[in-house]
Amino acid sequence: MPSKSGKVIAVVKVFPEGDEVSLDDILNQINQKLPKDKYSIVKTDTEPIAFGLKALVLFVQMPEELEGGTDELESLINEISGVSHAEVESVSRLSF
Repeated sequence: MPSKSGKVIAVVKVFPEGDEVSLDDILNQINQKLPKDKYSIVKTDTEPIAFGLKALVLFVQMPEELEGGTDELESLINEISGVSHAEVESVSRLSF
């Protein structure tokens, strides 16, 4: 019997290098960089940080048994120009 890999949603907060950095540009770069066979951004949001600076919040669907968990996801996003750093806030299993 083939094993069914479950899916999870990782909530990732992406901090820009400054308020002059476009969150739309960061999102476009992330969309281009993430391998489509592993990751799918299903929702985006912004969250105020301080002094007019906002973080980009991504809801990323990915396989539950992905080797390395969310480490690769964080690494790929941290390589994007204009990103100060990214951190996974939570991971939840999808059940439906």
